[in-house]
Amino acid sequence: MAGSLSDNPRGRQAVEISSVFTGLALITVVLRLYTRFFIIRCVGIEDAGIALAMLCSIGLTIAIGIQAEYGMGRHIKTIPDDHMVKFLRTFWSSLIVYYLSLGLTKGSMLLQYRRIFPTKKFQIANWLTMAVVVAYTIWTVFSSIFTCTPVRAFWTHEKSTCLNQFAVWFTNAAINILTDFAIILLPIPVIQKLNLGKRQKIGLISIFAVGGL
Repeated sequence: MAGSLSDNPRGRQAVEISSVFTGLALITVVLRLYTRFFIIRCVGIEDAGIALAMLCSIGLTIAIGIQAEYGMGRHIKTIPDDHMVKFLRTFWSSLIVYYLSLGLTKGSMLLQYRRIFPTKKFQIANWLTMAVVVAYTIWTVFSSIFTCTPVRAFWTHEKSTCLNQFAVWFTNAAINILTDFAIILLPIPVIQKLNLGKRQKIGLISIFAVGGL
């Protein structure tokens, strides 16, 4: 039987924080979809992307809750072996939905850019960034699924061949941060060339900066 979160304050904090931010994201996505479907009546493929990303994010939060039930937040020596297997299996699943959520969110933003900024140079830069994001997402998802051969060795720790997990995770994190910055900075040169006043340009750049945050 899984442990209670009442005696696992670290695990409870992880669940609470994840739930709050996932709830805020869900409200934002629902408002966006309502606006696109019923107010401006202009739905695009990027809306499907962000909806799928939201579903993956909800899946990640559920996985975090299950991990906390089976020991996340406790010292490893206090976790029974059967709980550790269930924790690691859920952790393995959470990596997949996490990377899918990241890729879908980035892809949705880039597809949105495609509609907003039609200039040729921007379109080329946008599609190049999209190619990197797609390749990154495919790599992260498949490297998470097949971290070990056989796959179940990730949670059973049986004899296997595994990737260097720390090297993979740090590499993925670095590429994730770089693509984030690329997506944030991509529209700024275009905005600077717009025939707008200085305050309007600063306002537009600030909006994209807030979105990046």
